[in-house]
Amino acid sequence: MGTFLSLIGFLGFFYAIVMLILGIFIRGKQLFRRKLNFIILGSSLVLAIIGGSLMPTTQTASEPKPEVKSAEVQAKKQEDAKQALKEKQDKLAVAKVEQQKKEQAQIAKDKAIADQKAQDLKIQQEQQAKLAADQKAAQAAEKEMQAEEAQKAKEKQEQQQQEQQQREKQEAQAKQAAPSTGGNSSGGTQYVDANGQGTIKGSVNHIYHVPGGTYYNRTKNVVAWFKTTAEAEAAGYRASER
Repeated sequence: MGTFLSLIGFLGFFYAIVMLILGIFIRGKQLFRRKLNFIILGSSLVLAIIGGSLMPTTQTASEPKPEVKSAEVQAKKQEDAKQALKEKQDKLAVAKVEQQKKEQAQIAKDKAIADQKAQDLKIQQEQQAKLAADQKAAQAAEKEMQAEEAQKAKEKQEQQQQEQQQREKQEAQAKQAAPSTGGNSSGGTQYVDANGQGTIKGSVNHIYHVPGGTYYNRTKNVVAWFKTTAEAEAAGYRASER
């Protein structure tokens, strides 16, 4: 409305000025009466003033509207808040990653320690088992050796007993045997047992011992038996000095 009244006032003011200028040069025309033109001019000025008062005030382009400035400030604050939140989230993410790395490193370290302890325990158990097996094997070997030695001692004792019994038997048979003379081709005394076997001992030293001699019972390494001294001498044996 104010703009329309201002426009009417401006057009009327322009019309009155033009009519006044024309009235100076053209006289006698009713159209150019000076009084009417002044009335139009005054009315136009009034309309222009009223229209100007009714028009809304405009701000300069350099001064932003308060609403625009407030919106920009609010947008900047929101942007800053978003940026701060993003930075905080980034820091939290980095801290979380670092924490995860530390936890993984600690887990790996604990696992390595546990594996090393398990390996050490396994080695210790293997060593203990090996030591126990070695001790058991040594004990078994010692028992076996003792058993073999006992068996050998027993066999030796039995052999000695058998040899002793055999010697005693032979000596008894030799004592029971009655020496006889003459009648044989050798012409010597015969030393035989009840079975007719010779009782003269021939040792490995090629010395013969007759029953009743000093070394007869001591002679153990008998390699030949003879019935007469002649047979022994013929076989290369010599008589014992005792």
